[in-house]
Amino acid sequence: MWEVAVLHALTKYGQLRNEVPLSSGRCPDVSFDNGALRLTADITAVSDESLDQDNPYFELSQLIENAKTKLGLPIGGLDLRVKSKVHRSARGTRIVLRLPSRTQLNVFVRDQIVPQLRAQMTAGEKRLSVAIDDDEVGLDITIDPLKSPYSSGNFAVYDVPKIRDRNPLYNALRSKAAQLRGAEGVTGVIVGDGDCAALTYRQANWDDVSAAEIVEEFLRQYSSIDFVLLLTVREEPPLWTPGGPTRRWVHPMLLARPGSLVIPELNTLFANMVEELPKPVAMPANGALRARESGYDLGHHGGYTMGGRKIRIGSREVIEILAGLRTLDDNGARNVEASRSRPRQPNPVQIAFLRNLQQGRLPSAVTVINTDENDNDDWLEFEFGDPDPAISPLR
Repeated sequence: MWEVAVLHALTKYGQLRNEVPLSSGRCPDVSFDNGALRLTADITAVSDESLDQDNPYFELSQLIENAKTKLGLPIGGLDLRVKSKVHRSARGTRIVLRLPSRTQLNVFVRDQIVPQLRAQMTAGEKRLSVAIDDDEVGLDITIDPLKSPYSSGNFAVYDVPKIRDRNPLYNALRSKAAQLRGAEGVTGVIVGDGDCAALTYRQANWDDVSAAEIVEEFLRQYSSIDFVLLLTVREEPPLWTPGGPTRRWVHPMLLARPGSLVIPELNTLFANMVEELPKPVAMPANGALRARESGYDLGHHGGYTMGGRKIRIGSREVIEILAGLRTLDDNGARNVEASRSRPRQPNPVQIAFLRNLQQGRLPSAVTVINTDENDNDDWLEFEFGDPDPAISPLR
């Protein structure tokens, strides 16, 4: 997605060619020329997926939740706390969670956790607990049905880089250096955030390594690369309107080789390019999760406005209601079945439709309110007329 967005934006400011073969046989993503600047670049997205695979906290949490369901326990009420260990070397430290390997999780839950939970349930215990602390695994599990449907957890942060050239961002940059070997003119790498802690703005600890420091180390080791452009998303909650829309924007960070004569041209080009990028609708972590899911669920589900005789609701939600996939009483829930298993509040839109029907009012107009390209759903606005004698009480 980052590649498509960047390529589209660059076409606004010069001649762009995609995957032009180099003498090395490599085909970088970007060959750009606007007269003042000629550059060759590759685009990549970086995430912490490899670190998540080595520290499978969320997979373990889900497996425990599935095991609870099979034991007849209500959803949630789980508190999972995982211990960690620190690997130290002359180059820095690395934090690793004390968990079984991903391939052993199913067996671990089946053989180590479920028997203890079942034994405590048989003994009549209401609040269940499991503690494991050996050379490889360290965790504390508490299950309190009274806290359903909410769960909690705690684990050490393992994805903040501590070593400049041993982290997902550096690895992604290094892989692209080979792709640009043999390119003429200005060369660089454009990095999109695919949920990478190194690109997340945060207050750094004394031993944390920033994204800028990682890029500087990369440019020091690979003299053939002139610049790196980092693209991530920042957000700011509404300041004056609680519950209002959150402002999100693409945040660029350009780091070029010191002394480069094209830094002003690069700054101008990428500042303009960022203005052409689509408006972000989610932070990278949530965007990565949504990209792994099937279907298209980011609509106006549950949203509405009402005033006078008009009711406006999301177009896709209306179609899903007409298709029998949901009702207004589901309140826009993504997981309809799970929502229906919990107590629900009356839906104000359904109440408004019912009130108009009871008053004998039918729609006098249904209007499609189109949104722009930064939105992924339209609105349908129902306007109700005067009471219709055909369905009104006789007076």
